[in-house]
Amino acid sequence: MQKPYFFMIIVLLVSFLSGCVPSQPVESEPVQTSTDSASPIKPVLPGTENPYLNCLSPALQMNVERAAHTATLLSNGRVLIAGGFREEGTSEIAIASAEIFDPATNTFTPTGNMNEPRDGHTATLLPNGQVLIAGGWNQSGRSSTAELYDPQTGKFEYTGSMIAPRQGMTASLLANGQVLIAGGDSARNTPQLTAEVYNPVTKTFTATGILNNGRMAHTSTLLNDGKVLLVGGGSGNGTVLASAEVYDPDTGKFTSTNDAHVIRYKHTAVLLQDGNVLILGGSDQNDWTGKYDSAEIYNFKTGTFGKISNMNRERFKLAEAAVLLADGNVLIGGGNRQIEIFDAESQSFIPGDVLDDDYFYSVLTRLQNGHVLITGGYDSNIQPSNKAWLYCG
Repeated sequence: MQKPYFFMIIVLLVSFLSGCVPSQPVESEPVQTSTDSASPIKPVLPGTENPYLNCLSPALQMNVERAAHTATLLSNGRVLIAGGFREEGTSEIAIASAEIFDPATNTFTPTGNMNEPRDGHTATLLPNGQVLIAGGWNQSGRSSTAELYDPQTGKFEYTGSMIAPRQGMTASLLANGQVLIAGGDSARNTPQLTAEVYNPVTKTFTATGILNNGRMAHTSTLLNDGKVLLVGGGSGNGTVLASAEVYDPDTGKFTSTNDAHVIRYKHTAVLLQDGNVLILGGSDQNDWTGKYDSAEIYNFKTGTFGKISNMNRERFKLAEAAVLLADGNVLIGGGNRQIEIFDAESQSFIPGDVLDDDYFYSVLTRLQNGHVLITGGYDSNIQPSNKAWLYCG
């Protein structure tokens, strides 16, 4: 009667010696939201190491609930978090508040407010250490104004206005220190063909080349050769683009390149260490019911897109929710509660820790110590959050 128990002990002992028994209890698979129809998370195989598991800190708290905000790493290692929207009754209200995250104390401290509320704006760290805040929504609609944040004074002051009001546009710091602002919705709710460049010396915006397609909620990525790659976006009347184009700052012109494999907007893009560009997630014209788990890579040498394996989860509304890590991999932490890591060598996605909600329009910022700060976003109930986390990098 004791033989079966003896046999089980022998099996467990052999398994332990062969390295098949995990050193920590295995967590159950996180529950998917009702809008997530992706396949189950691919497990990390026994015997392999995943340095990104058990990396998530307990939740920190910002002073204000916010989504569709910006988070900019300053030259002093702190992070400026500005604007976004919050809920007021049944309405979404753009906010002007800003705060500073200090990684030395893991605390958030209010700083001076912006001169006007805005969400869906852009924020760009300039070579002089100031931050250019441009466009976005305010209480009157789309904004053409821009302002500068000075870390020395903790204050915002208006700078020259853009030529056109925009939200859903992109901002790219060029090699010459100027900032390319491209596309976005106009005041007539039409994705724009226009682009402009901000000069931090003259503090003015100047028109530059015309896009081949009007686009908003697209991505723009500064390539290693100084050019800027624009991919996808919405083009009005329910149309979502697969097209891509490249801006040359030397000529001020946009030139079409090959199309992506699928139409997508509200996605994200990350420049990899090899100079190629990783394109992640987004959705088609069906928005919430058209979310993607797909990914592809733009080869800057050939100007073509190549398919790679899918992510573990569908995700969109994550324009600022993926960052390149020091090891060359990419951390993805928005648009779905499952955090994932893109392994650049195998070109596959590894599951990391799990947040308590999906957090659309959250922002990831890689700190000088290599950790990643995850801030805000709105949850599955469309409620902006004041939560923040630190993730090992």
